[in-house]
Amino acid sequence: MDNNFQDRIDEYLLHGETMSEEDKAQFLKEIEEDTEKKEQYEFTKNVKEALKSRGDKLKAMTGFQKEIKHGRRKSWLWISSIAAILVVGFFAINPLFVENSPTDNVRGDENDVFDMTAPTDSISNDSISTDTISLHHE
Repeated sequence: MDNNFQDRIDEYLLHGETMSEEDKAQFLKEIEEDTEKKEQYEFTKNVKEALKSRGDKLKAMTGFQKEIKHGRRKSWLWISSIAAILVVGFFAINPLFVENSPTDNVRGDENDVFDMTAPTDSISNDSISTDTISLHHE
């Protein structure tokens, strides 16, 4: 393998746009005339394309991984935001459905129940009275 020619191949493949037309023509003529140089050029060109293809694939994979990671973050942000809205909404709306006073559906004043006196005849008909309780003293 001719290292000097390899440098020329690299220059043509990497910097062909800056080479003069005369140098390009000379290089292409040399490849056409020498089979070994043409094989070396083709091999180098294939390696360069494979490396570029691999670099493009790695770049695409890195971008895809970032997109997935960002997408996961975004979905967790959405889920936590929705959960927070539901919790805040529950505590904000729940008091609207709870009645303010527990005595709204009771007739009369709230102290009427305690001010009532039992009728006297209900005491005499009571099943437990002092005369039915027997005290045993020994």
